[in-house]
Amino acid sequence: MRCIALVSVLSVIASGCAEGPTAPSTGRTTAVATRVNLEINSMWVSADGQSALGDWQYKVTVRLRETGGLDMTVTNIQVQALIGSNILATGSVILSLPVSANSSSDAGLVLAADTHAVDLSALTVGVTVQFRDANGNTGSVSNSFACFGCWDY
Repeated sequence: MRCIALVSVLSVIASGCAEGPTAPSTGRTTAVATRVNLEINSMWVSADGQSALGDWQYKVTVRLRETGGLDMTVTNIQVQALIGSNILATGSVILSLPVSANSSSDAGLVLAADTHAVDLSALTVGVTVQFRDANGNTGSVSNSFACFGCWDY
């Protein structure tokens, strides 16, 4: 089975949080240890039909949130979509996506596969995001999501 062709990075939405008022300076400087804390909060998957080549296309959007208080840059996103234990598609994109301290960003990409997943609720999609913080430190975070289109009642 032929799997994946990463088609494109679709969108980036960033919203920074403004800092509140600060107390007057006392003349002393206090060092604050700041570290990136990147979370993959949620993921959406939609079937985008067939390409001109006949591949089935799936749009994957990942919501990232930095909560550690340090600017960072996403350098790589890797995605694997499964139906049961069978790989539907995999993809990887190298990019330079800035995420401001204490903000969220959405990163989207398109996967292509030979197989049409009629029921998206049967998919399990794993994602790994690699990043570099404002101090040059690197790291990664992973998460997995399932039951796209399912509703909790």
